[in-house]
Amino acid sequence: MMSINLDNEIERYLVAILAQENTTSSELTERLLREYLETIQLKKGFFERLLSS
Repeated sequence: MMSINLDNEIERYLVAILAQENTTSSELTERLLREYLETIQLKKGFFERLLSS
């Protein structure tokens, strides 16, 4: 398990997003990390194809 410290402003953002998305902080974190990883992999694949052409 991981623990992070957020400043007051970021904590307010998190609370607002959690309420808007009707989810838990764990679910939101998991979703954001998966989406970020997919984005990195897509960019990597694009640049690899671009360089190999």
